[in-house]
Amino acid sequence: MTKSIDWKKIRNGDKADFDRLFDVYYYPLCSFVSNYINNNQLVEDIVVDCFAQIWEKRATLHITSSLQNYLITMVKNATISYMRKHQLQFSDVEQLADSIVEEDETSLDEVGILNQLAQAVNKLPEQRRRILKMAAYEGKSYPQIAKELGISVNTVKTQMSRAYKFLKEELKVSTRTIFFLLSL
Repeated sequence: MTKSIDWKKIRNGDKADFDRLFDVYYYPLCSFVSNYINNNQLVEDIVVDCFAQIWEKRATLHITSSLQNYLITMVKNATISYMRKHQLQFSDVEQLADSIVEEDETSLDEVGILNQLAQAVNKLPEQRRRILKMAAYEGKSYPQIAKELGISVNTVKTQMSRAYKFLKEELKVSTRTIFFLLSL
């Protein structure tokens, strides 16, 4: 079972809890930002910058809503700020801000589902998790993964099959849904 994230410990400098926070929310937040910015490196930079700010300001941050809501709001605001700085038309940015606010409730549901996926992925054995992340999140082919890890392509296929089976059982969804969630 995944340990819960304790904000008080993070405020006091607990790096392990902060790492868990990052592991649970990084991919869902990247997925959220990628709905508005079509550049993976930029999306990752925005999300990583937000986590860096949280760590740097942890002692003075006062989170009054849930931690999840705080993270989404922070990333949303960072996305809007980025778009403003890079000379999008003001009306486009305001329209984006309005659409993000309207979608917050839906996005929270999506982040919840993606959060469950991230927690399930973190339960996989280390090598299986690494193979799954290389395939699903980094877009590497099975032969590329096999070569990089020094294992056979059949081992990669077997590990991926077992990962999908575990995720399907853990989340109680179809394999098709797992493929969809991993592609977000």
